Amino acid sequence: MFDFLLFQIMENGIVYAISLKGQKTGFYADQRESRQFISRVSDGQKVLDLCCYSGGFALNAVRGGALNVTGTFYVANSFFTIVVYD
Repeated sequence: MFDFLLFQIMENGIVYAISLKGQKTGFYADQRESRQFISRVSDGQKVLDLCCYSGGFALNAVRGGALNVTGTFYVANSFFTIVVYD
């Protein structure tokens, strides 16, 4: 099974699953206002979320009405791109 526990947190109506194993959860609580801002200004926009990891900005852009949202992240010397919403 998993060697770590996932915890659910909710912010701005979006549920995130985060791991508390190690130093980095991938979810930065100090960016709460910035994620809310993206929700307010993304209506009708195309959004690129670089280094998205937990997808906080991408998910808030979708919630805010973005037309297209793409997230990218880097793991183990490889880039991944996810179209969150199109």
